[in-house]
Amino acid sequence: MESYLTLSEYNALGFERIEDQEHFDKLLSKASAVLDNATRRFYVFEELESDYPYRKDAFKKALGCQIEYFLETGELTTESLNNSPQNVAIGGTSISNTSKFNAAGKNESKSIISDDIYIYLEGTGLLSRGVC
Repeated sequence: MESYLTLSEYNALGFERIEDQEHFDKLLSKASAVLDNATRRFYVFEELESDYPYRKDAFKKALGCQIEYFLETGELTTESLNNSPQNVAIGGTSISNTSKFNAAGKNESKSIISDDIYIYLEGTGLLSRGVC
């Protein structure tokens, strides 16, 4: 599979800087899979580099945004994003993670996809859910 983004392209986008190529490749692989899913695998079937500059650049920025999301959360899977306990007690101190649980006690989970990718992808046609 062709790489959608190089390390130097990513660093030039202004996101959190990465120096380690191996670490970047791991993040890129997962972020590419997430964006392929969100875009109905558009660039699996179409050549990214020959696409319209506006859409190509938006996709690369969304990919950088998804990589930064992984860096900020420190997690690459939905399970690990949502695997923290609701309550933790250490000695006489108790900490509740109420942001993940609504008042009814129902679990509200974080998504593996960064909400910020939509800033870049909306209006590009890549999020279309129509029948081809």
